[in-house]
Amino acid sequence: MAQRVIIFVEGDTDEVFFKELLEYYKSINPAELVPCDICNLKGVTRYTSKLLAKLKNDILPDARKKNINIHTVCCSYDTDVFEVRNPLIVDWGTIRKSVKKMGIENFIQIGVCSSIEDWILDDMESICSYLKLKQIPKSLKGADGNAKLCDLYAKARRTYSKGYATHEMIKALEVKMISVWFHVFLQLPKDDKRVEELKKRIVENRKAVLKNKRIRKKTRIACLSSYLGFGFVRFLFGFARRTG
Repeated sequence: MAQRVIIFVEGDTDEVFFKELLEYYKSINPAELVPCDICNLKGVTRYTSKLLAKLKNDILPDARKKNINIHTVCCSYDTDVFEVRNPLIVDWGTIRKSVKKMGIENFIQIGVCSSIEDWILDDMESICSYLKLKQIPKSLKGADGNAKLCDLYAKARRTYSKGYATHEMIKALEVKMISVWFHVFLQLPKDDKRVEELKKRIVENRKAVLKNKRIRKKTRIACLSSYLGFGFVRFLFGFARRTG
C-alpha cells in the first residue's frame, strides 16, 4: 500500500514556503520521498474546528479509495500565537489522541518560531539579493519577523505582502542552494529522472547567481558553463576532478 504524509499549515505564506521546501528536498534527495500533500486551514484556530473533520470526511475516505495509507500528519503553526495571545488556543493533546484513533501512526507538531517570516529571514543574503539591496542591513526594526520583513522591503522601496504574493521571494531563497544542485547533478547518472528537474532549477536561477558577487566562484563558473550545455558542465568538472 502506498504511503502518504499530510502537512497542515495555517496560512498562505506557509503553504508557499512548504511547497518550495518539498520541491527542494525532492531535487536533492537520492531516494524517492514519501508523497506529501499540503492542506491550508486558513487560520490557526481551525486546527481545533476543521482539522479532524477534514481528515475524517475528506482525506481518509479519498485515501482508502486509492489504496493509500496516511501514516503521518504534521501540523505547522506560528508559535507567536501561543506565546503572546492564548497558549491554550489549540488543545494539541486532544488532537493527537483523535488522530491516533483514526489509525494514523504519527502526529508531528512543527512549531515555527515565532512565525514563518522569522524562518525566511534566516536567509537574509538571498532576500537582499532578490530586493536588489546592495548591502545586508545590520539590524531591522520590528518586534517580530513580519514587522522586520516589512522594514527590509521598505528599504528597497517595496511593500511586503503575506500569502501567495511571497512566491517569487521564497523561490529566491533557492539561489544559494544552486551549488548543492550542481553537486547532486554531477553525482547522478545521466538517465536519472531527477536530472531534468535539477537542470530546470539551475536554468531558472543561474542568472541571479551570476549577478550575485557573494556566491562562491566555483558555483558561478558552473552557472556560466551551463550556458554551453550541461554536457559541458559534466566534462569540465569531471576533468577538474581527474587532474585536481
